[in-house]
Amino acid sequence: MTQHYHLAVSTMLALASFSATLNGQDFRRGLIEADLIAVGRQVHKEELTPDLALHRLQIVELLRGGKSDLTSVTVLDWPKLSMHNRPMPRQTRIYCLQDATSAATRAGLPADKGPYFKMVGWAGTNPLVGADLDKDAAVRFARLLAGAEAGLEATGMVDALLDTALTGTPEIRTEAAQFLSERPDLRARINALQWTRVLARVTGEVDDVTYKIALAELCAEQRLPGLPEALVLGVSAVPQANYLRTVGRLLAILQGEQATATLMTQVQIARDPKHREALLLALGATQTQSALDTLLNLRRSLGTDKAVEAALVEHHSRAARDAVLQGKKDK
Repeated sequence: MTQHYHLAVSTMLALASFSATLNGQDFRRGLIEADLIAVGRQVHKEELTPDLALHRLQIVELLRGGKSDLTSVTVLDWPKLSMHNRPMPRQTRIYCLQDATSAATRAGLPADKGPYFKMVGWAGTNPLVGADLDKDAAVRFARLLAGAEAGLEATGMVDALLDTALTGTPEIRTEAAQFLSERPDLRARINALQWTRVLARVTGEVDDVTYKIALAELCAEQRLPGLPEALVLGVSAVPQANYLRTVGRLLAILQGEQATATLMTQVQIARDPKHREALLLALGATQTQSALDTLLNLRRSLGTDKAVEAALVEHHSRAARDAVLQGKKDK
């Protein structure tokens, strides 16, 4: 069963062809990879050796994995390894745990003090939760994902996940959108009206760029009509580099070489120099041959132009890099 589960997880993550650069919060990944997920509270800590500490967790609510009567677990912690999560004393948190039986056996730990686990290493996978678990956004999201992995009724699951993606708290809504992007089986059940709501949110979101990107990638997975226009429309409102790179990358996937024409139409009518600069950067980020040809033609006709130079740098091709280096030599 465990082998089939991890195979399914690996397949699901491989299908995330549009996944963005990690934003530092990967709660959903911890929930996917964990062998056991629980709301828990640290009730005891023992410094077994300078290299190994043992944390006893009281289970407040078991979300996935383990027997229904499981009341506590022991979490292994290696204090000298700074780059990993560790339990927090006297706080109720969600714990995404992986089996550590082998490590416990190697350390000579007694079986009756188990079961033994270690914490998943993804950032954001140990959130603090409120007193009312039914109202806590992280707990509700964890329950949803546990239900998705358990194969519960898909349509209701999708409705709940999509509602979370559109109306949830800032941290959780982004995770929900990313999770749907990574699950084609669930994404296929989103209906036309729901897709319209998602696309409208892509267009309207201007404050939370990471969230806007996550929604855009969700729509890109579906190759949703109207997405290219929504992406380009956002360039003037959200000129941040990470969004502009996303625009270029997604337009190249959706439109191929035609992405150059889509962006150049807007460049030609842009009156604000900042807007033109942003559009050209997105053009460079497509990394298409037509974008390279267009940028080199602009360079020849306009001479030194900082926006064109920046777009060439963004293209990352050898020809673009050589052109930029030659320009520096000519100065």
